[in-house]
Amino acid sequence: MRAIFPLVGILAGMTLLALSACSGDAKPVKGFVLPKGDIAQGEQVFVDFNCHGCHTIPELQFPETDFEPPFILEIGGEVYRVKNYGDLLTSVVNPDHIISPKYIAMLEKAQREAVMSPMPYFGEDMTVAELIDLVEFLHAQYTKLQPEYYRGYYLTK
Repeated sequence: MRAIFPLVGILAGMTLLALSACSGDAKPVKGFVLPKGDIAQGEQVFVDFNCHGCHTIPELQFPETDFEPPFILEIGGEVYRVKNYGDLLTSVVNPDHIISPKYIAMLEKAQREAVMSPMPYFGEDMTVAELIDLVEFLHAQYTKLQPEYYRGYYLTK
């Protein structure tokens, strides 16, 4: 029992040291914020990288592609939770982070466990400026809906 007390003291000291390192100028990060991008340039990046081969955006028309996508995913539209810059950025730079449940449902049961996103990795091909413009363009495609309130309840249709 006595051997535990020095260990607890060491752990408490390390914890205090770690917490003191977090104070001062360090601020917690709530989200990732990019500089303002250019929506028109972002739309061009969307076309240049053939994103429109697998993604559709309501109300927008893009050139035809000869690519046969494994899955079409709609981006944007009217939603109750708008994807923030961090969500969109992560979806572009790390497409395996979150994979569409609709895409997973299309796969055979055996394929679902080791599923990877069919979206290619653009980390080496896309510039930071292109990424910023693309995220600005994608973010602009979402319209946030307000839930309807009725006697203390809210409805989301």
